[in-house]
Amino acid sequence: MEQLQVKLGEKAQITTVMQEVFATEVGAVYQCNKRNRLVVDFANAQIVLKVDAFLRLKKAVDSIDLRDMAVNTQRCSDYELLTVCGCEKLYVLTLPEIYSFKELLGGAKFALELNSMLHECLHTQVA
Repeated sequence: MEQLQVKLGEKAQITTVMQEVFATEVGAVYQCNKRNRLVVDFANAQIVLKVDAFLRLKKAVDSIDLRDMAVNTQRCSDYELLTVCGCEKLYVLTLPEIYSFKELLGGAKFALELNSMLHECLHTQVA
């Protein structure tokens, strides 16, 4: 477990203990069971998301065509603007950043699904 300071709302800044779900060299995703939220730490910003907003963010990142960005010679293809409903952050990402973000979000989703399956199996056997 890691202690992480996050801003939940505009009025209060609290420090709470969060479980690291998945981390790479460029970021990490933490889970707050107390508030049922995920904290995505990427691109020098921490955002607090509900699980459904996290899944929408992952879907939006996955929908970006990296190959098309790489082969397109127009200057506007050098960056991608990314935001989703439920996420207050507007990301302006380059091709390598998008690749890293895809890796981070994909790993976090896999870890969450694996944890859920293990929890379900353990509780099924106990009952």
